[in-house]
Amino acid sequence: MIDLHLHTNHSDGTDTVSELLEKAEQQKLEIISMTDHDTVSAYKELKNSEIRSKFKGEIITGVELKAIYNNQNIEILGYGIDTEKLKIYKCDNLQEEILEHFKQVAEKYQIKFDKDLKIDKQKNKIFGSFTFAENILKNKENILKLDLLGETELTEDNFFRKCESNPNSIFYFDASKYIRDINDVIKDIHEAGGLAFLAHAYEYRFKDTKKEIENIIKTTSIDGFECQHSIFSEEQKIEIMQLCQKYNKYMSGGSDYHAKNKPDIQIGTGKNNNLHIEKQFVENWIKVLPKI
Repeated sequence: MIDLHLHTNHSDGTDTVSELLEKAEQQKLEIISMTDHDTVSAYKELKNSEIRSKFKGEIITGVELKAIYNNQNIEILGYGIDTEKLKIYKCDNLQEEILEHFKQVAEKYQIKFDKDLKIDKQKNKIFGSFTFAENILKNKENILKLDLLGETELTEDNFFRKCESNPNSIFYFDASKYIRDINDVIKDIHEAGGLAFLAHAYEYRFKDTKKEIENIIKTTSIDGFECQHSIFSEEQKIEIMQLCQKYNKYMSGGSDYHAKNKPDIQIGTGKNNNLHIEKQFVENWIKVLPKI
């Protein structure tokens, strides 16, 4: 089995590289990729032979980069990239600015929050959406008020998609001036020698996911799509795989493992054991990529 969507504590996962490799070895995975958000720093640790030896399988370099598509925040997975050549665009203090935006919205609508609320990077909750949602959703009065405002069934995990990235939400944050267009992100991945895949298409707030996938295929140089993911239903997996076959695009898959930050998702097996990706699923493209 393989898992090509894993997060370490170099972004918003809680496992160290060593811990993640040990778990991958326990699961007897054959190929993995660490796909931290907007950073490839985890791969520097693999230069330590003691750390690399914790996993006997193959590792391909990976990253998950933020991108803008039709005014919506999405993510592009890059595989087989030269980590020294990949351009990483860091937006200093962006998450702090997003958190301040949420606070202003909360004050406007009289939603209670801790006035001294700050992002605690020691907890690996490095995003404003996690920090803010964790704080306000502890208050039952807030939840009732949010329901009346049309902001329903919110959690720490879905606040980013349902609120920050949703133009119909009172919390929407326009990130287009900070985050690069999908075509530019794909270009950066290609220039670093990698292949570009759209991550978890069914997680976005698309009205018609199939239509948007086809539009991305027609308007970008995307190489493939993540077809196996912990949140996908069997029907969604089949639909996106059929689209990849129709348009001759590569297929990928992974759990989107974050350890304690997404405790219901396990490395290699996903949510409630709903993920078992065989090596053959990606062999047509992964075989040409360098391994570590």
